[in-house]
Amino acid sequence: MAGYPTEAEYAQLVDRYKTFRTISRELQNRALTKYVSKRGFEECGEKLGILRDNVLVFDDMDQATVLMDYCIYDYREQGGNAVARYIADSELDPDSDEYTVVKAMSESFYTLVQVEDVLPGVGVRVNDLMNDRQYLLTDIGFSTTASRGIVLATRILPFYDFVMASGAALPVDPDALREIFDFASQHFAADDGKYFTMDMQQRTDFTAAVIRICLEQDSSDRIEYQDIEDQPATRPLHKVTCIGRNDPCPCGSGKKYERCCGR
Repeated sequence: MAGYPTEAEYAQLVDRYKTFRTISRELQNRALTKYVSKRGFEECGEKLGILRDNVLVFDDMDQATVLMDYCIYDYREQGGNAVARYIADSELDPDSDEYTVVKAMSESFYTLVQVEDVLPGVGVRVNDLMNDRQYLLTDIGFSTTASRGIVLATRILPFYDFVMASGAALPVDPDALREIFDFASQHFAADDGKYFTMDMQQRTDFTAAVIRICLEQDSSDRIEYQDIEDQPATRPLHKVTCIGRNDPCPCGSGKKYERCCGR
């Protein structure tokens, strides 16, 4: 979808998002959890720093959501992750919405995104900091709370004309962002130092490192998941953020707003 869609196109997009989100939640909360063993939860909990003395300890319920997300998508046993094994056991209609969602799940990836623009009632336009791409991240709830420049660690489910988060995003403050990129540079930088190259196992390890760093910074305390999806989609407008020219940029660069994101 090039440029900014029309109001009618936004409304259609939001309707599809609501359908896909309902399906993905049902799959993640019921069908896919059956493909994660107790051993899987324990191994993933240990990698994320949540397993303590052989007991899963959550500082808040959002951490349970983060763990479940990692287990479903990144833990592999019997030849694949929970999504791959669900696909192998299911006979999905290629023309169904469930097939579309499961396909997006199978192509999902964990990354860092920075909000570039807020579209109230629809979502946000984001820059993928790891892959140098731009997406329309559809999320009605986030569109009411996001501000330009903030960074999130999240799993992306790609669809044809928009992307959707899996539902376990974590805010990333400047200190955590620096730590994450230092980790990625040390372990995954290409020979020219300009790009990160990862195989499947390395990407799994990177995802665990990002989540662990964010949890150590108490990121889950600064995000709350709410259901406000039934609000009607209004015509998206650029959200105005009250930031003075000489105020610090909200992206955490340390520069004045007018010399950074405000240019």
